[in-house]
Amino acid sequence: MAWTPALTMKLYAVDFVKPTFDVDNFRPTGHLYYTLMGRAFGLDFPPYITPLFFFHLLNGLLIYLLARKLNIGAWQALAGVAFFTLSASAFDAYWKPMYVFDLLCCTFSLASLLLFAYERWVLSFIAFWVAYKAKELAVMLPAVLFVYEYWLGRKRFLVLIPFFATSLSFGIQGILQNPNKDNEYTFRFTLAALGITLPYYAERFLLFPFSGLALLLLALIRDRRVWFGVAASLLFLFTLLFLPGRLFEAYTYLPLSCAAIALAAAATHVRPLWVCAALLLWLPWNLRDLHRESSTKLALDDEAAAFVDQLQAWSVKHPEVTALIYAGAPSGYHHWGVDGAWNVVHQKLGLPVFTFNSPESMKLMTTQPVAIGNWTWSGAAGALSIQIHLPGQ
Repeated sequence: MAWTPALTMKLYAVDFVKPTFDVDNFRPTGHLYYTLMGRAFGLDFPPYITPLFFFHLLNGLLIYLLARKLNIGAWQALAGVAFFTLSASAFDAYWKPMYVFDLLCCTFSLASLLLFAYERWVLSFIAFWVAYKAKELAVMLPAVLFVYEYWLGRKRFLVLIPFFATSLSFGIQGILQNPNKDNEYTFRFTLAALGITLPYYAERFLLFPFSGLALLLLALIRDRRVWFGVAASLLFLFTLLFLPGRLFEAYTYLPLSCAAIALAAAATHVRPLWVCAALLLWLPWNLRDLHRESSTKLALDDEAAAFVDQLQAWSVKHPEVTALIYAGAPSGYHHWGVDGAWNVVHQKLGLPVFTFNSPESMKLMTTQPVAIGNWTWSGAAGALSIQIHLPGQ
């Protein structure tokens, strides 16, 4: 929100077609959302949610269309869509704009799968490209397409060459040029990493420990459509298993969409009455978790909103002070959150923002006027006290 509104459409056009890995983690598909919304609505939050809901429902429609293409009955397909659209497992993906990258990656990945199933190879490849430009998780899409072609297609694997060549190119570039050498973004190909990630993602399926094993049990059904859904879900999950420093429920959004297809296919092997009964039993449990998670998230959102509102109100009164030193921030706020908020309220880029007692802050106070802020939160209300420090004081 601090820098995307200033980007030009020319820059987006160039980056959309650029076949190289972006070390700055620029994802044009998702960042374009911020450019358009930031220009139109600024810090007015509610309008940012409407597109998220639209794409979430669109993803449900794509799951339905793909299920029907796989000759899954209409009622079973709708059951799979209901599981996906109502699930609390990846609630953040369609509630927090920061995860629009995961949301759009799912949209274009599903679109690529559907177009591939209808043998629209070029359009499928374009959708795959746009999906990757939304989130790197789409790098596994060619493997998913291979599984589809092997089990459900006509085994015309030559059409997959452009997909695999692109995936391999971006994958190798990502490994060789990844600037994150030893932090939470670093891949950890170790058993210790799996010991962290496997329990986390296994719980996200039905929101109780190791419920993801139920998805694996579906593979016992002798139905290639079920196998495809399970395999696709695991393939999209694969890279996440080696990122123990990045555990976020929104990351399960794309794997969950494929799990919904597996469930819809499995539902064709039982009576519709049992499918309805399973959904009715699952729904109260899901709603309980949805209420619990939404309450926690709304509390965090309230604190963040209060912080930014007070920061903006102060900045309007003191536009001449463009440097900030702060102590305390809303729960879950990283330094880049405070930095971004300060730049947004000033409608500028690159303004100095440092934590209290850092070496940079000590030096900054000797060179220019500085806003020194302290944030406190009581659980129901917050107070941002800001004092102006002048050089030489």
